[in-house]
Amino acid sequence: MKLTVKSAAVAATIAATVVLAAPVTASAADPKDGYLGGKVYLFDGHDLTGDALALAPADIPYIDWAWNDRASSVWNLTSGQVCIYTDADYHGYHFSIPAGGKQELLFLYDNSVSSISVGGCGG
Repeated sequence: MKLTVKSAAVAATIAATVVLAAPVTASAADPKDGYLGGKVYLFDGHDLTGDALALAPADIPYIDWAWNDRASSVWNLTSGQVCIYTDADYHGYHFSIPAGGKQELLFLYDNSVSSISVGGCGG
């Protein structure tokens, strides 16, 4: 019986150590953190982290110079699709993000967003 109690105590100590040693990561964006519905958010970090830019759901042929080619993730909190483009005036590679969608921007799209259109990507 002593061996069982001792084993249980050791296991509990190890489990507590593992839980306490879990790494802390930066929290991703959450609507409770002040992100309002009806907007498109660009983040300069992956997983909706870092600085954020809130955009009204409107066609934007060129994102201002401070955010051009800066976004690494997007959160579409509008009620419709939005389309991101790698070049100004809705040119270049494009990607549609559904209503409520969170999107990591990888490969060709990471730090490449230059324009945004609402209603999805045009033909």
